[in-house]
Amino acid sequence: MSNAFGEAAALRRWLFDAALPLWWDIGADRVGGGFHEAIELDGKPLARPHRARSITRQVFSYCEAGRLGWNGPWREAALHALGYFRDHFISENSVVISVVELDGRVGDPTFDLYNQAFALLAYASGHRAFGEAGGWRRLAIDLRTTLAQSYAHPGGGFLEDRARRLPQRSNPHMHLFEAALAWTEIDADPAWGAMADSIAKLCLDRLIDPPTGALRELFGADWSPAPGVEGRIAEPGHHYEWAFLLDRWAKLARRQRPDAVARLIAFADAHGIDPRRGVAINAVLIDGTVHDPVARLWAQAERIRAYLVDRRPGDDPRLAAAVRGLRRFLAAPTDGVWFDQLGADDRFILEPARATSLYHVVGAVAALVTVFPIDSRPMLT
Repeated sequence: MSNAFGEAAALRRWLFDAALPLWWDIGADRVGGGFHEAIELDGKPLARPHRARSITRQVFSYCEAGRLGWNGPWREAALHALGYFRDHFISENSVVISVVELDGRVGDPTFDLYNQAFALLAYASGHRAFGEAGGWRRLAIDLRTTLAQSYAHPGGGFLEDRARRLPQRSNPHMHLFEAALAWTEIDADPAWGAMADSIAKLCLDRLIDPPTGALRELFGADWSPAPGVEGRIAEPGHHYEWAFLLDRWAKLARRQRPDAVARLIAFADAHGIDPRRGVAINAVLIDGTVHDPVARLWAQAERIRAYLVDRRPGDDPRLAAAVRGLRRFLAAPTDGVWFDQLGADDRFILEPARATSLYHVVGAVAALVTVFPIDSRPMLT
């Protein structure tokens, strides 16, 4: 049995036996609805206003858990999140607001492109799991139409908001790309493929720095790099994430995989891995200079997915190292929660486990089980 296989099996055990049950049993808000934003390291839920991105990520996580073979109450968890989201977050023209207070009042009505992306992904998850009767496809089409009619950027992609807020960000486009690909897999509507194609073109033509292969995070109004240091920031975790999604796009669209996939991974490996800690760090500059040495859990999960589309012959030690790097974050005092940040001093920052991170772990496990023949039944410890 390969080292990577053993690491993957252990990660899946933890997800099925610890994390998914805990975040439904403790993480669900049984009073106001939805899911809590975080769970303390001692296992107590932390009541904070609900964010759109957190609720939608939990939809994805539990729908995907069901697809992966978890025999826990994934349907109840997913529908709990979907129902709350539909009742509280959908505003005029199907756009999504940002925050809902614990009592159900609107906390922040702001339009955030990032939240629209995760709404589309949640709708895809709901449609795939529960079918046409749920109405998720109609909501997705309505939101996609509003984005195209009111938020399209003349240079490609979408505006941050109608006021053309700056800087423009590559990150929301990455998740819009992810959502469009998810819909492409389950819906014959050609508009999803067109949306994915346009975002892939934006990424390849404008977001990636041609000389270095680095992907910038922040941009000006014309998709030129943002001024100063902001325009030079590159996040290794997003390099891995874009690489995985571009590979997926090429397969779905029956295109040749772009050279950018290998270049993005190579840049992140060369400049974004701390060999002492064995983890991907938060940010470098496009010249490779370290900008933020703290490491976040999510980047470790995306590193795994990238290596799975860039596998080397034999037992690729990079993949086993990436899974070990992620599993470091999961060794928290309560089984099923995690540390979100590892400091430059190799000590974890003691803070509540963020609900949004579950989405990344589920995504990593979903990618792993497509490569390794891990038994689809829950593996009990």
